[in-house]
Amino acid sequence: MGKEQQKTTWLFMVLTAVRKRLGLLHTSFAPIVEQYGIIPFLWEHYELLHYYDNDYIVNDTLRYLGEKGGNIRDLRRAV
Repeated sequence: MGKEQQKTTWLFMVLTAVRKRLGLLHTSFAPIVEQYGIIPFLWEHYELLHYYDNDYIVNDTLRYLGEKGGNIRDLRRAV
């Protein structure tokens, strides 16, 4: 498996973990991913983040969402 494929697989694993933590359906989560730029954030920080466990990565992603103006409680209501 090449580096790009590894990063892509990791990216989708993290997105799934964040979506599940928020309790959102795919259709509700996709606009959030787009609005807050989650994919570019994770892609750019792969080299650091992929060494950490899933809980740390999810928490860091949620922290990033908060820094971008996202309210986690409101995002959970987006279902």
